[in-house]
Amino acid sequence: MEKRIKIFKSFEEQEQFYHEQMLKSTALQRFENLFRMQQLSQLLHPSTNKTRRIIIQKNGSAQR
Repeated sequence: MEKRIKIFKSFEEQEQFYHEQMLKSTALQRFENLFRMQQLSQLLHPSTNKTRRIIIQKNGSAQR
């Protein structure tokens, strides 16, 4: 997918553009883009949840 800046004059024009992009791309390409965006988001906003989980099983043993 090419990288460029596009300025839209209306919301409808933006919706039409992205609808055409979806029709031109495959599902695999869209999932790859989504995965890249998720990885970038995780780098910019790391998880602050540092709690530990302890799972107690039926036999009484505990896992971390």
